[in-house]
Amino acid sequence: MWLRIILVSLLALAGAGRAFAWGRLGHQAIGELAADLLHEKARLQVKKILGASELATAGVWLDELRAAERGTGGLAGDPEAVAFNQKFPDHHKWHFTNFPLGSATYSESSRFADPDDVVHQINACIASLEGRSTKFTPVEALRVLTHLVGDVHQPLHVGTGFFDVRNPSTPKLITAPSSVAGKSADLGGNKVRTGFGLFDSLHAYWDDTLVQRVAATGSAEKLATHLRSRVNHTKWRTPGDYHTWAAAWATESVHQAALAYKGIMFTGAKLSAGKSLSAVAAELPSDYEAGQKPRAQAQLAKAAFHLAELLNAIEWKTP
Repeated sequence: MWLRIILVSLLALAGAGRAFAWGRLGHQAIGELAADLLHEKARLQVKKILGASELATAGVWLDELRAAERGTGGLAGDPEAVAFNQKFPDHHKWHFTNFPLGSATYSESSRFADPDDVVHQINACIASLEGRSTKFTPVEALRVLTHLVGDVHQPLHVGTGFFDVRNPSTPKLITAPSSVAGKSADLGGNKVRTGFGLFDSLHAYWDDTLVQRVAATGSAEKLATHLRSRVNHTKWRTPGDYHTWAAAWATESVHQAALAYKGIMFTGAKLSAGKSLSAVAAELPSDYEAGQKPRAQAQLAKAAFHLAELLNAIEWKTP
């Protein structure tokens, strides 16, 4: 049994680092809904930068770049994609951050933060759109920002499980930041195996399965319509300077990640020859979907609301 689990786990992780947050369906729905929530000034700026394209299309561009690196997908061989991949060979690191599940807050100065993590790169996009940085062109910045605001709201792209695997038959989840030094990380649930299929990981369950079941649809337009009625325009407003919003959203996501692990039983761990964690076998509670689907729904809707909120707030650079 373990041989099958570890082979599946290695195939899923090989060359990928972390899985795509929310999948194509989720990112397109976030962009679709965010576009409807833009103020006129932001709407004009987005149109000026993206042209005939839309936020729903922009939202999947960063994931498509990773496929293009392997010579697959719609951007394979695209000169713009090739140039971006050459300029930013480590952009796969931008999609996540690895904070322990018991973290009280996200801080850019924390030992768990990284200059390439999702919060830092959201802020880099903002700086480029405001003309304070030349890291990205405006179109690159808007595409990357649209995607990463979605990513930072996927709980398992912020919170990561750490395990004490000294006894592999009884792995213990460690959540306190002060206790995770030297412990094995599961890469945002990517190494938590919930079955034998290639995509049977806790992370993939959040990226795809829950997203499809939120509105029982594979249509981004129908999902966006479903999410639209769930948006809370009053309670979801982000306080303070918008340059600090990404950190605030990451803080909320790590708290949601802790709840995403609630009730899961970890029944065994597989270690590599070097004793690092390869996979953790897990059993989800029978009511896991019923308990987590509302959380996924809220995080998807918040991602769209906060993306629009940010684009409405940005002091766009004008010629």
